[in-house]
Amino acid sequence: MGMNDKAVKTETRSAQLVMLDQQLALGAYLQALLRPVPLEVAESVADPVAAPPAEIPRIVRETVPLPKPVAVVNEEPVAEITPQPAPAAYPEWAQGQFQCLMFQVAGLTLALPLAKLYGVLPWDAELVTELPNHQPWFLGLRTHLDHKVKLIDVANVVLPADRRASLPAATSGRLGKVILIDEGRWGLACDDVAEVITLSNGDVKWRSQSGTRPWLAGTVIQQMCVLIDTEAFATMLLESGPASG
Repeated sequence: MGMNDKAVKTETRSAQLVMLDQQLALGAYLQALLRPVPLEVAESVADPVAAPPAEIPRIVRETVPLPKPVAVVNEEPVAEITPQPAPAAYPEWAQGQFQCLMFQVAGLTLALPLAKLYGVLPWDAELVTELPNHQPWFLGLRTHLDHKVKLIDVANVVLPADRRASLPAATSGRLGKVILIDEGRWGLACDDVAEVITLSNGDVKWRSQSGTRPWLAGTVIQQMCVLIDTEAFATMLLESGPASG
């Protein structure tokens, strides 16, 4: 075997190891996203002041007469309280069967409900108007159907900090598609879009608490991908992102 063949095999092996490391890191991050948030300590610790009442000694129960019930005259009827139904464990758009669009972000697969999708556009850097002093995840504005769409680099929002630091620039050809949400007000710039899948609410491991990532609705169990709540995502961007314009 020649030296060139050995060099090619060594480079191929190194590239495979790097890809495996990235997949393992993304898998660990996905599991961390989906790990249930522990309950508050105050909810799990019993109140030391509220000790259980001591049992009345038998001799006291036998010698001390119990008070007789007193009749209440002209007591006004108490309105019956109707118990409120428990909130649904999943969003309104997840009633019955629903469809989701899967898309790719820096090697991570995400999904969002098709009912909340307002279109998919090709990424075109020449149509983007950059703004000064913006957040790293805010790419700029793009006009679509006479509306200003605020473009978001999804990878700079959902990936962990160490992965965000090593992301190539948006101008490097990393981005390929723009997914419109929130009636077209926001555009999620991603690598590419994939297939549309049909799910029922039982196919998703829904997140019980919003935590620090309110946009995380849950996990699609079979595909092992993150399901995004687009309304919560848009609300988060509106509250902490650039001003609407």
